[in-house]
Amino acid sequence: MKEFLKRPIAHRGLHKKNYIIENSLEAFENAIKNNFAIECDVVLSKDHEVIVFHDYSLKRLCNLEKNVAEMHSNELRQINLLDTKSKIPTLEEMFYQVNSRVPILIEIKSDFNPIIEERLVELTRTYQGEVAFQSFDQKACEWFRDNAPYYNTGLIISSNEIKKNTVKELNIDFIAVDVNNIESMDVQELRKNKLPTLTWTINNDEKLKLSQKFAAVSYTHLTLPTSDLV
Repeated sequence: MKEFLKRPIAHRGLHKKNYIIENSLEAFENAIKNNFAIECDVVLSKDHEVIVFHDYSLKRLCNLEKNVAEMHSNELRQINLLDTKSKIPTLEEMFYQVNSRVPILIEIKSDFNPIIEERLVELTRTYQGEVAFQSFDQKACEWFRDNAPYYNTGLIISSNEIKKNTVKELNIDFIAVDVNNIESMDVQELRKNKLPTLTWTINNDEKLKLSQKFAAVSYTHLTLPTSDLV
């Protein structure tokens, strides 16, 4: 976890609306240039390839009335993101692009399917860079606890109520908390126990200050680059 605590994390890469698209190779390269770690999202294609994409549907970013799971990876890789030349990357392509230069935090989308966890372990086994996993889905955390405990794994929490016993049972390495709930008593209690806390999503100065106030053992998602970034 030490490498993840050294720098901010660019949420879905360091992207700019309609110019550098989230979860694109260009967004990841922009993050690296500005010394950010990278957070990305992964889903499975029809042929069980790990695709770097946030949504299950292709509508928002590709204007297609299809789901990622309905298409083969070779089809998905040809699709443009919005009105740019950027394509939908696979995780393997992302690993090749990043090439161990910065840590990567991979969010596994909910709706538990052990195939994606198995594929993630296959793909990261030979990758030399720093990688951690996180999910809203407790079953995903349980899978890593039981099958690949050597990976740093975290639970994403959207509410201000956290069941401490659940956190203990999952044996997770960190929690990711909505910054609006960072001051809750439950979160602060976990921080007292030295559990690293990641806050999301930081996209303005007020949220950044709130995150930094409670960031003794935390690191931060950043969504949008400021004007002075590349």
